[in-house]
Amino acid sequence: MKKFILSIVIFFIAIQFIKMDIQEHIDAPKELEIKTSKEIAIILKNSCYDCHSNSVNMPLYGYVAPISWYVRDHIKSGRKVLNFSEFNAYDETTQQKKYEKIIDATVIRMPLPSYTLMHKSSELSYDEKQLIKAWVKSKMQE
Repeated sequence: MKKFILSIVIFFIAIQFIKMDIQEHIDAPKELEIKTSKEIAIILKNSCYDCHSNSVNMPLYGYVAPISWYVRDHIKSGRKVLNFSEFNAYDETTQQKKYEKIIDATVIRMPLPSYTLMHKSSELSYDEKQLIKAWVKSKMQE
């Protein structure tokens, strides 16, 4: 039994050296960041930016494998789907598609339950969802 436990401990220590190639902070010109009102910016930064921007507030568990692999994979996927830090680099057609997805995502599934489990303050209230929806619709009409 001692050998088994020792093997598990050694394995756990060894996997800490396997890192995913995800940068927490990527410098991008400020003019590429999405333009919003202060109220919308606060909501997005609180509920979306950890996975959908170049500036991540990595929690402590985000550095401990194997949980870190899961967290960093979500960040990588999130940035690929929508990156608020580089939103203005998208062409106009792509921006419109992203806006459509923002409405669907905030109403249906975002932020992810696995994220809000550890970050209760990131849950979107009904009013916040309605604000985002109205903001997106106004952006789509521009």
